[in-house]
Amino acid sequence: MIVETVRALIKMLREEVFENVVLSAGSIVEITKLPVVILNGPELKEKKRLARDPNRIVAIDIENEKAVYEVPPRWYDLHFDVNVSCKNNLELLSLIENFSRLNQKMRLLTAGNEKRERKYTWCWHSIVSSTMNPNISQVYQGHGEIVIFDVEVYSGIQEVWPLIQKVSIEIDKDNM
Repeated sequence: MIVETVRALIKMLREEVFENVVLSAGSIVEITKLPVVILNGPELKEKKRLARDPNRIVAIDIENEKAVYEVPPRWYDLHFDVNVSCKNNLELLSLIENFSRLNQKMRLLTAGNEKRERKYTWCWHSIVSSTMNPNISQVYQGHGEIVIFDVEVYSGIQEVWPLIQKVSIEIDKDNM
């Protein structure tokens, strides 16, 4: 679901914030048109506390005394650094405002397909920076972070285990 979630984030930002959104895996990005929203990442942070979920039963075969268990998913938070570059200060402030407004309006990000659709909580943090002065290229820049919480990755692994057939308890009356 990580790839589907990244695609859903880019689509949502293009529809709601600004159409020129670029995903970058590195520190150097060629900008051909301003304004632009550059997503760096995602950086994956595994949620160790959720990795302890037990296997769950997905099917029981009583005739053969077997149960089919599904291995639980791994869970990740996706962290994106966001860089916004504009020709002037007012464009930059407008885009930062659009991010904040979007996060208030759409608290859930929908990702997936017909078979498996999920809704994820996400948040936008604007990092304080000076929006008053352009950089050496005469470009105004703002920075922020987007975090998408609890994205699951399923292995699809299923295991077949025998059902418990009989439980017996012996009590030693002499030691009571």
